[in-house]
Amino acid sequence: MNGPPDDVPVLDDGTVTLRAHRPDDVRGVVGFATDPVSRRWTGVPRPYDDSDAIVFIESRWAGWERGSTWAFAVACADGVDPSGFAGSVNLTPRGGTLAEIGFGIHPAVRGRGVATRAVSLLLDWGFETRGLETVLWRAEVGNDASRRLAWRSGFTFEGTSRRTLARPDRMVDAWQATLLATDSREPKSRWLEPVNLRGPRVVLREPQAKDEQRYVDTLNDPESLTWLGTIPMPRDTDEFRARYPERRVGNSLGASVEWVVADPDTDAYLATISLFGFHSLDYLSAEVGYRTHPDARGRGLLTEALRLVIQHAFTVIDHGGLGLDRISLGAGDGNVGSQAVARACGFTETGRDRRNYDLDDGRVVDLVRFDLLRSEWLPAGG
Repeated sequence: MNGPPDDVPVLDDGTVTLRAHRPDDVRGVVGFATDPVSRRWTGVPRPYDDSDAIVFIESRWAGWERGSTWAFAVACADGVDPSGFAGSVNLTPRGGTLAEIGFGIHPAVRGRGVATRAVSLLLDWGFETRGLETVLWRAEVGNDASRRLAWRSGFTFEGTSRRTLARPDRMVDAWQATLLATDSREPKSRWLEPVNLRGPRVVLREPQAKDEQRYVDTLNDPESLTWLGTIPMPRDTDEFRARYPERRVGNSLGASVEWVVADPDTDAYLATISLFGFHSLDYLSAEVGYRTHPDARGRGLLTEALRLVIQHAFTVIDHGGLGLDRISLGAGDGNVGSQAVARACGFTETGRDRRNYDLDDGRVVDLVRFDLLRSEWLPAGG
């Protein structure tokens, strides 16, 4: 095993160092590549041993020699002995002043800010030393940790590209984002999280994979089919699994946030409540939507859950809320249950959009509009 090229720079911020990969990084590379999370989101070979790590390290050196990729080892005091290895980051030129960023952090140092520091060092070097104008980020759909790091680093999300990211056995869909040399490094949106909320008979939490069957049952219930006619078919478990990762897109864009209403004893799915359509940069207004599993209807559970969401939405940001001033709601004309929940929570009917709501059987009915202002809620809601 040879040594690294002599011209690989060392970048340091006092806590994290970017340097050339070294022979004594083998142990750390194997630890990263055999970690279940790393395997889930990267194309590392399976099985993986020291010989694979040596091939990887030598390929990083070759990338520098050919100018095909600028790859650094990440090192820090909490890294893996003996080298302090904490992961790898790289920029791969894509032509002109464009390069694509890649990163992988060892499980021993995740959650300590190492990845953020390493990416910041790499971006500074790429823009200032290599004259890059644009850095592209891509990750497999569902890789929340990578998406959050891109968000935290100031990237602007550009959407999802289908079947554009190579894995050993297939092509997968990819989230993608860009960062320009002229961009700030602050997040370009607020990341909305479904914080846990609790009432006497319900808990509200983030959606989970285990909600799959009851979620699907809710969408296929005859009552739901009538009033949720625009939700695409098929409404099955495969569709749930395909769409489940995309829930984070709305969170990271500051556009929507969704809760599952669950039983406090069994944690079973009872309903879904979403806030979406956040308006303007100050996020003062949003719309609420909900759907309930058939065995949870008629018990006041959705009304209790919606009141929890309203309280959270109207609570100021400094106290952990969303700081909204207004919540709107729409329900199909004839959807007595949905309208009853709105009125029970203090919403005021404000009008209707005529022939604007599609039903599952092809009919088009009026959309009845409601809204609730913060000034109306707080005296009653505390």
